[in-house]
Amino acid sequence: MRYRFLSLATAALLAASFAQAATLAPEQRFKTVSDFAGKKPGKAAHDVSGLACMPVANGAQRCLLINDEGAFAQFAEIAENRITPGATLPIIGDEASPAVLGTAPQGICKKPGRFGELDGEAVTYADGAFYIAGSHGCSRKSGEFRLSAFHLARLRVDATGAPAGQVELTYRLSDVLRRAGEAGAFFGKSLMDDNGLNVEGLAAQGDTLWVGLRAPSLGGRVFLVGASLKELFAPGHAPATEAPRVVALPAGPDRGIRDLAPLPGGRLLALIGPAQEQQRPYALLLVDPARPDAAADLGELPERRNAKAESLTVLAQQGRKLDVLIGYDGPRNGHFESYHLQLP
Repeated sequence: MRYRFLSLATAALLAASFAQAATLAPEQRFKTVSDFAGKKPGKAAHDVSGLACMPVANGAQRCLLINDEGAFAQFAEIAENRITPGATLPIIGDEASPAVLGTAPQGICKKPGRFGELDGEAVTYADGAFYIAGSHGCSRKSGEFRLSAFHLARLRVDATGAPAGQVELTYRLSDVLRRAGEAGAFFGKSLMDDNGLNVEGLAAQGDTLWVGLRAPSLGGRVFLVGASLKELFAPGHAPATEAPRVVALPAGPDRGIRDLAPLPGGRLLALIGPAQEQQRPYALLLVDPARPDAAADLGELPERRNAKAESLTVLAQQGRKLDVLIGYDGPRNGHFESYHLQLP
């Protein structure tokens, strides 16, 4: 396996910079013209956890939103400062499907549980496809194993963003996470009680799918895990065997990755926040997986009462100027806000 870790001195210096980070100011609030679908029919979503978009076409962006309280995703369109929710799309059914690629994980979590929610935590877009990930973690309150949360999905779309085939599902991300170095030792453990591994961010770049871990948080470090999309979605039920690429990043004590967004040139933008439910600020971090010691703190998000920053979407980039959209778990329809960033 290949691992990249920061020196203790570098980690200490970056931890100090986090303590002195400037607070960013939102540019504007985006208007959601109608409600996103919640867990119950007719109820608005209060659990937004990810939003990814295709490149701008005809002045608008076709996007896909995921929340962690259902088994579906939902299309949306962004134009100027308006978000228009669209059709919902089932990702998993009411029970496990024999068509899922790979082999279901076994022997993890504190006790067995029912097949239910996807526990969708992350979505990304690249090369004509959206990718959606469940948390790949034990249930947070009871520590149960719920197979429904251990799916990675791929949805191919055409140039207009319309589905171009059936949703493909794989269990192989679990194989990758088990072998993710010291972070992999926490796979299948409770998030709240045991710092258990939990997926919260995705960023696809070429054949690499970067997975951002909310936990474990170890010594002020958080983890990126890189896997091959070709292997994750290979035909058949054989497990993934390729060793993942593991990158440790400084984030400060008790903080983890809450979302990821891909940038040109192989870089990533990371939203970081509390690894569990600690009182820790949310912040944005510019990351080059090839040079983790060069990670740059871009600033902290303002505190939002009863709201957790869970969604990070890049709207536009021109040179070193970057416009991003932040969405929140808790408020109705995500309370999306845009930020203008200057990259170093």
